[in-house]
Amino acid sequence: MEHSKSSPRRVPGARRTHRWRRDTVELAAVFLSVTVADLVAKLVVDGPDGPVVLATSALALLATALLHTWWSPHAPPPTTLWRVRTTALSHTPAALADHRIVLLSLHPEELYLRTEHTVTPTDLATVLTTTGHTVEGPPTRIA
Repeated sequence: MEHSKSSPRRVPGARRTHRWRRDTVELAAVFLSVTVADLVAKLVVDGPDGPVVLATSALALLATALLHTWWSPHAPPPTTLWRVRTTALSHTPAALADHRIVLLSLHPEELYLRTEHTVTPTDLATVLTTTGHTVEGPPTRIA
């Protein structure tokens, strides 16, 4: 007998779970947390410096969020993968790094590189020639 994906599969001897129990417990937890938050807010606001404490807390949270946004690393720029056929291989990873080119793999007569997305095949060929490589044909964009 085939079961559809929408009907739950029963395992013989397994105890049936009651989803409504879990839902009731989750709902009770939500009500409890709202009640506690309301109680704390009323205690703070009714205190001698309640509104000032709430405003200061809000500003501190905002400042923390802004600091985190500023401090966290930004997404790297989009990159492009290249395959370049060459006859003369030069050991120039440092020279390539000066031009923000990453040497991913070095094979006989082939280089696999990663550059910023804005680099054109002509730009890449020019940089490779100036760093000591003999480029055969235009670089091929892989991805």
